[in-house]
Amino acid sequence: MVFMKVVNKFSFRLILTVFALAGVGCGSAMLSDERLATRSKSQFSKMKKSERVSNNLNHKAMVERIGKRIAQVARVDLPGTEWEFVVFEKTEPNAFAMPGGKVGVNSGLINLANGNEDEVAAVIGHEIAHVALRHSNKRMSQAMGIAVGGVILNTALRNKSTTDRVLATGAYGLGTTVGMALPFSRSQEREADHKGLFYAARAGYDPRAAVSFWKKMQGGHKRKMPQFLSTHPNPGNRIEFLQSNMNQALALYRNAKQARGEKPNP
Repeated sequence: MVFMKVVNKFSFRLILTVFALAGVGCGSAMLSDERLATRSKSQFSKMKKSERVSNNLNHKAMVERIGKRIAQVARVDLPGTEWEFVVFEKTEPNAFAMPGGKVGVNSGLINLANGNEDEVAAVIGHEIAHVALRHSNKRMSQAMGIAVGGVILNTALRNKSTTDRVLATGAYGLGTTVGMALPFSRSQEREADHKGLFYAARAGYDPRAAVSFWKKMQGGHKRKMPQFLSTHPNPGNRIEFLQSNMNQALALYRNAKQARGEKPNP
């Protein structure tokens, strides 16, 4: 409602122009891989000092084993990357991968997976896929574009009343969040789901575990946020998407197991 009031009061052309300029920024100011990797290494080093690193040798060995196998598959997209895998003692079921090969996995995620390596591999594959797809670069570029759009809008409204400026900037913030940032983030999650599913399968991990893991995650979130207000896809939609790619992933998994001289799961 607020957005429509602003659009009616000010020029619709102005609002569209600012949105367009913000969108242009999303693809024109990407930082180099080298610069982001340097930043990530510094942040990861600080994180290892400020956060509690797990002493669970089984967890550490599992994540290292899984991570190295998936990184070997991903080397075609990320050549020369020096990987580091760390388990953090945190109850939240989460994991992340940063440019430059820094990967963190929370102990809570391993516990949620009940130590199932295929499920942990599904998540690590997803996170490494984010790095391969340069999503950190693109998110930073988008943030810069939206910030520039906000400056342009404020300049265009400098002679308007305080109320008018507040309404306009509020509408811009809502519009860029719901119309640009959230869909952009969800699109990246789907891309990482797709590539990560195949990474794990090529590394010899059962891709069906991605579905079983997300069902566990879905069960832990009784009150779900509407998808259009979420940075991540709705768990049900995510599972459906993974299942739609399962036949191809299973073929890759069985080929990988055969190449390793191992018997695939039935």
